[in-house]
Amino acid sequence: MADIAMQLHIAADPETVYRAISTTDGIHGWFTTTATAEQGVDGRHELSFPGVPEPWRLRVTEAEPGKRLVLTGENGPWHGTVQTYEVLARPEGDVTLRFTHSGFPAVDDAYRDFTYGWATKFVQLKAYAETGEPAPFFS
Repeated sequence: MADIAMQLHIAADPETVYRAISTTDGIHGWFTTTATAEQGVDGRHELSFPGVPEPWRLRVTEAEPGKRLVLTGENGPWHGTVQTYEVLARPEGDVTLRFTHSGFPAVDDAYRDFTYGWATKFVQLKAYAETGEPAPFFS
């Protein structure tokens, strides 16, 4: 199994970053404008992308507001993978976001595409959390 692991510093408070990754409005601000996100454990996230015939569905398996969100892929290319977001408050008042997308069966072309994809999407997430200005990657 292969994992994608990333870390970035965001000049925003933990609650702002957590809302950006866990709520419908937040996801619309940086990732895709065709998404829904239910709150709490067993909530469902559905993300749609241009040219993809059905939404990718994820289930919330852990949710600690302002600190941690874990999503498990239920279909599509993320089926069986796990996304873990850890929002770590820093003494300076900003956060470190640690992200792991685990459970890929191989380091293949899809894995490489997702690695690059997450890196580009997190540029959008950082900008959105820091400014509040929506700039979704997919709209």
